[in-house]
Amino acid sequence: MLGYGRKFLNHNFMKHQKPSFSFIAKPFKNMTITAATALALVTGVSTEVEAAIINFDADTYAFSNPNIYTPQLPDTGGKCFVEDGFNVEAFSAQGIGTPAAFYSDGAHFHASNSYEAQHYNDVDRLLGIYLTLVDGGTFSLESLDYQLRENSDAIAGYSTDDTKILISTTFDPTEPVLGQFTEVSLGNQLALPFQTLNLTEFEDITQVYIASSGDVNFDNITANSIPEPSSLVGLLLVRSMGFCFRRKESQR
Repeated sequence: MLGYGRKFLNHNFMKHQKPSFSFIAKPFKNMTITAATALALVTGVSTEVEAAIINFDADTYAFSNPNIYTPQLPDTGGKCFVEDGFNVEAFSAQGIGTPAAFYSDGAHFHASNSYEAQHYNDVDRLLGIYLTLVDGGTFSLESLDYQLRENSDAIAGYSTDDTKILISTTFDPTEPVLGQFTEVSLGNQLALPFQTLNLTEFEDITQVYIASSGDVNFDNITANSIPEPSSLVGLLLVRSMGFCFRRKESQR
């Protein structure tokens, strides 16, 4: 809650202070985004790039492949590759929920045309995927395909009666998994084909962890990168100039 200051300030104090314009920075940024969006509607320019789809092609992402980029997670991280501008890193958090928890450098991808999460019976180890953009920008997680593979095991805090998909923009392996992730219930019915989970709450993010409480396959992870306002305005101005020129030519 804001408190009330003095109504009048000392003149000499004011004279030696450099004016601050931080109070207009956020409104200006919002105006920039609003203007860019309005301009996009006029010119037909999309404010997001074409969706990237991470599909875990077995010929490219087998567990034996060398890393294509430097892992981003602590403790050297696991295997990783780049697809459609995204860093895709396998993680294996071991000893979860204890002060000694760590990311194992043994995390990897299987040659199975999908990512196999929790393919083991250790209750204190969480396997998953860590996504970031190569350029460090922001993105939105749109959807993913999933398939419940087994329901015989579950990590600590969860039941085999209702396997969960786990998604979060943050994860601390020294804390219990329960309570750190957004959870999506899958039940326990096996032998179903891949299904698509559409997502709306993971927008304007810089990283995301995708995992599960039990044995789940993931495939076709879809995400859109979000241009910075300054880049978007520049692109829209160039496009709008072309739009206006074409319109002027058509009126001749």
